[in-house]
Amino acid sequence: STPLSPPRFATLPAGRDFVARFRAAAAARDAAALGELGALPFRYEGRDLGREAFVGEAVPALFTPSVRRCLQRAPARPEGDRLVLWCKPYGFYLGPTRGGWRLIEFVADVD
Repeated sequence: STPLSPPRFATLPAGRDFVARFRAAAAARDAAALGELGALPFRYEGRDLGREAFVGEAVPALFTPSVRRCLQRAPARPEGDRLVLWCKPYGFYLGPTRGGWRLIEFVADVD
Protein backbone atom coordinates (compact mmCIF):
# COMPACT_ATOMS: atom_id res chain seq x y z
CA SER A 1 0.00 0.00 0.00
CA THR A 2 1.02 3.60 -0.55
CA PRO A 3 1.82 5.57 2.59
CA LEU A 4 -0.36 8.59 3.18
CA SER A 5 1.40 11.89 2.94
CA PRO A 6 1.34 13.86 6.19
CA PRO A 7 -1.05 16.81 6.31
CA ARG A 8 0.42 20.21 5.61
CA PHE A 9 0.52 22.02 8.94
CA ALA A 10 -0.29 25.28 7.19
CA THR A 11 -3.72 24.07 6.12
CA LEU A 12 -4.79 22.81 9.53
CA PRO A 13 -7.42 24.75 11.51
CA ALA A 14 -4.78 25.89 14.03
CA GLY A 15 -2.96 27.75 11.25
CA ARG A 16 -6.13 29.41 9.99
CA ASP A 17 -7.13 30.35 13.55
CA PHE A 18 -3.71 31.87 14.20
CA VAL A 19 -3.90 33.95 11.03
CA ALA A 20 -7.23 35.35 12.26
CA ARG A 21 -5.71 36.23 15.66
CA PHE A 22 -2.66 37.79 13.99
CA ARG A 23 -4.84 39.91 11.68
CA ALA A 24 -7.03 41.03 14.60
CA ALA A 25 -4.04 42.08 16.72
CA ALA A 26 -2.56 44.00 13.80
CA ALA A 27 -5.87 45.72 12.99
CA ALA A 28 -6.35 46.73 16.62
CA ARG A 29 -2.84 48.20 16.74
CA ASP A 30 -2.39 46.04 19.84
CA ALA A 31 1.38 45.85 20.33
CA ALA A 32 1.00 43.73 23.48
CA ALA A 33 -1.18 41.18 21.65
CA LEU A 34 1.34 41.05 18.81
CA GLY A 35 4.02 40.50 21.44
CA GLU A 36 2.11 37.45 22.66
CA LEU A 37 1.96 36.10 19.09
CA GLY A 38 5.67 36.36 18.34
CA ALA A 39 8.12 33.49 18.77
CA LEU A 40 10.68 34.71 21.27
CA PRO A 41 13.44 35.51 21.15
CA PHE A 42 12.53 37.30 17.90
CA ARG A 43 15.36 38.06 15.48
CA TYR A 44 15.25 41.73 14.45
CA GLU A 45 18.04 43.82 12.94
CA GLY A 46 20.65 41.23 13.86
CA ARG A 47 19.56 40.97 17.50
CA ASP A 48 17.44 38.47 19.40
CA LEU A 49 14.71 40.43 21.14
CA GLY A 50 12.74 39.43 24.22
CA ARG A 51 9.06 40.37 24.54
CA GLU A 52 9.60 43.92 25.84
CA ALA A 53 12.07 44.83 23.09
CA PHE A 54 9.96 43.08 20.45
CA VAL A 55 6.89 45.10 21.48
CA GLY A 56 8.84 48.35 21.85
CA GLU A 57 11.11 48.15 18.79
CA ALA A 58 10.04 45.58 16.22
CA VAL A 59 6.25 45.98 16.39
CA PRO A 60 6.16 49.74 15.67
CA ALA A 61 8.76 49.40 12.91
CA LEU A 62 7.18 46.39 11.16
CA PHE A 63 3.48 47.06 11.65
CA THR A 64 3.08 50.42 9.95
CA PRO A 65 -0.43 51.62 9.09
CA SER A 66 -0.13 50.42 5.48
CA VAL A 67 1.19 47.00 6.56
CA ARG A 68 -1.61 46.63 9.12
CA ARG A 69 -4.20 47.41 6.41
CA CYS A 70 -2.56 44.98 3.99
CA LEU A 71 -2.51 42.18 6.56
CA GLN A 72 -6.30 42.26 6.64
CA ARG A 73 -6.54 41.12 3.02
CA ALA A 74 -3.21 39.45 2.21
CA PRO A 75 -3.67 35.77 1.38
CA ALA A 76 -2.00 33.34 3.78
CA ARG A 77 0.12 31.30 1.38
CA PRO A 78 1.42 27.89 2.44
CA GLU A 79 5.20 27.53 2.37
CA GLY A 80 6.27 24.19 3.81
CA ASP A 81 4.83 23.91 7.32
CA ARG A 82 4.36 27.68 7.53
CA LEU A 83 2.05 30.35 6.20
CA VAL A 84 3.41 33.58 4.78
CA LEU A 85 1.58 36.87 4.42
CA TRP A 86 3.21 39.34 2.03
CA CYS A 87 2.71 43.01 2.79
CA LYS A 88 5.30 45.24 1.22
CA PRO A 89 7.92 45.62 2.27
CA TYR A 90 7.71 42.47 4.42
CA GLY A 91 6.80 38.83 4.38
CA PHE A 92 5.54 37.54 7.73
CA TYR A 93 6.14 33.83 8.40
CA LEU A 94 3.67 32.18 10.75
CA GLY A 95 4.11 28.60 11.86
CA PRO A 96 3.85 25.93 14.51
CA THR A 97 6.24 25.99 17.46
CA ARG A 98 6.37 24.02 20.70
CA GLY A 99 4.27 26.77 22.25
CA GLY A 100 1.66 26.78 19.49
CA TRP A 101 1.45 28.88 16.36
CA ARG A 102 3.58 32.06 16.35
CA LEU A 103 5.01 34.78 14.14
CA ILE A 104 8.33 33.06 13.56
CA GLU A 105 10.17 35.57 11.42
CA PHE A 106 9.85 38.22 8.78
CA VAL A 107 11.81 38.96 5.64
CA ALA A 108 12.25 42.23 3.80
CA ASP A 109 10.95 42.24 0.23
CA VAL A 110 13.85 43.31 -1.96
CA ASP A 111 11.78 43.96 -5.11
